[in-house]
Amino acid sequence: MSPRSLRLGSVALIAMFVLVACDGATRSGKTEDVVTQIPFAAGERLTYAIQGADGVRLGTGILTVAAEGDHLALRQSYTEQSQPPGLPASTDGAAVEVDAKTLRPLAGTRNIARRSGNEAPVDGYTWTYGTSGGKDVLRSTAVKHDRSPSLKDITLRDHYYDNETSLWLWRTLAFAEGYDKFYVSANAVEQEQQRVNLSIRQRETVEVPAGKFEAWRLLFRNGRAVRTAWVNVNAPHEVVKWDNGDVIFLLESSSKQ
Repeated sequence: MSPRSLRLGSVALIAMFVLVACDGATRSGKTEDVVTQIPFAAGERLTYAIQGADGVRLGTGILTVAAEGDHLALRQSYTEQSQPPGLPASTDGAAVEVDAKTLRPLAGTRNIARRSGNEAPVDGYTWTYGTSGGKDVLRSTAVKHDRSPSLKDITLRDHYYDNETSLWLWRTLAFAEGYDKFYVSANAVEQEQQRVNLSIRQRETVEVPAGKFEAWRLLFRNGRAVRTAWVNVNAPHEVVKWDNGDVIFLLESSSKQ
């Protein structure tokens, strides 16, 4: 696998940002629901340039919203920028069905193809949310190309959201300087859950390919990891920039169908 393919194949997994195992450091605080609005709707399409810290473009990300009855389907796909002619690209695609009013997750899928030589073997993940013994449970199945299927049930803590919906979740907050809350991020791919501290420090002007935006600067802490996102002050509050520590997402365009 080429260095570029390796970088994209491992870091275009955007929501992994807070769920890498870290020790200590996260401040204490009670988790709570953080969704106060749903500023996006079916038909929305956001396109992102994905680049490394050196400014080199690594790939493209596309986020879309679709209606599934009275639910929403939040879909994201990431594709490697370039590869030798005739060889498959590394790709990463996920879809999560959520409640249209609360963003509470219902089920999800994800397929990751990392190019290796002349092939791009696929690792597949499926998961559902339900209840067992009066507790909310995440049931996750991983089918990796080089391993036996792995099934795991996780009893969820209160105030959880699906890790793969993060770029939508951050748009639903009650934005204000001094915002400081905790929630639980459930990661079906890693088959774990972790507590995330989300705070808003200030507003900043951010320039990305889609234009210049006044944006809220959001900080995320999990253990020793600290990550940053910039969210448009104006509705529909798109994430205009996201630095996950490995790659940077820059909003290129937005549209509605």
